[in-house]
Amino acid sequence: MNWESVEKRKLSWSEICGMEYNRLSFIIRATYDFGKNPACPLCTVPATLKHILVGCRTSLTQGRYTWRHNRVLRCLAEKVECKRKSINAQPFTKQEERQFSSVFVQEGDKPRTSPSTPDLGPLKVARDWQMQADLDESLIFPTEIVTTTLRPDLVLWFNSQKRAYVIELTVAWEEAIEEAFEHRKLRYANLAAEAEDRGWKIKVRPVEVGCRGFVASTTAKLLKEIGIRGQAQRQAIRDLANTAERTSQWLWLKRADITWAAKAVS
Repeated sequence: MNWESVEKRKLSWSEICGMEYNRLSFIIRATYDFGKNPACPLCTVPATLKHILVGCRTSLTQGRYTWRHNRVLRCLAEKVECKRKSINAQPFTKQEERQFSSVFVQEGDKPRTSPSTPDLGPLKVARDWQMQADLDESLIFPTEIVTTTLRPDLVLWFNSQKRAYVIELTVAWEEAIEEAFEHRKLRYANLAAEAEDRGWKIKVRPVEVGCRGFVASTTAKLLKEIGIRGQAQRQAIRDLANTAERTSQWLWLKRADITWAAKAVS
C-alpha cells in the first residue's frame, strides 16, 4: 500500500519470526483489507474492516474506539513526558537562552538562525515545562493560558515565556488521515487566537496514528520538533504503531461480542 501521509512501517525478519500467527495474519490482511462480511454483529451494517475498526456506531457508543485512542495516547504521552523531564533536568546554558527568540516562530515564517548556533530544539529554551494529558482524569486546560471547555489530548507549556503546545491525537483510518488533520487544526483555531491575545505563543499540533499501525508523518514531525530524534524517534514510532495495530486487532477479534470488555494489550 502507498499512503503518502504515513511513515513507512518496516518489520524485521526477527520480528516476523517472533510474532504469533494471528497477529501476523492480521497485519497482512488488514493492510490490504479483509473484504466484506455479511453484517456487523453489533449493528447489522455490512462488516467491512473499515466499519469494524472506525465506523461502527455501537462500538463508538460502547467506548471501544475511545479505549484504543487512549492506549495510543498513553504511549505518546509517555514519550513526551520522558522528554519533558529530561529537558527540565538539564542545566540551562547561555547559548540556549540566546537562541530562544528564533525557536518559536509564526506558521510559514523561517526561524532566524546563524551557522554558528546549532538547532537545540524548542523545548530546551526553558526548564519549567509542564504537561497535562487527557487520560486518567479529565484534562482542565491551564487557566493561565486561556479559559476554555476544550480538552485537547496533551498540553505542554511553560509560564516563564508564555509558550505552549496543544497536541490533539486522532487514531484514524489511514486513507482519512489528512481529513482528520484539517478538522482538528480548525477546532483549536479560536483557542489559539484568544491565547495569543493574552500574550501566549501557541503551537497547535494535530497528530495521527493509523488504526492499522501506520504512523502519520505529522506524528513523526512532532516527535522531531520537540527533540525526540534518531533512534529514540524510531522507537517511539514503532511503539505507537504496535499499540494501534494490537488494539485494533483486539477490536477485530471482539467484533462479535455484544458486551464490550477492554483488554490490557501488551
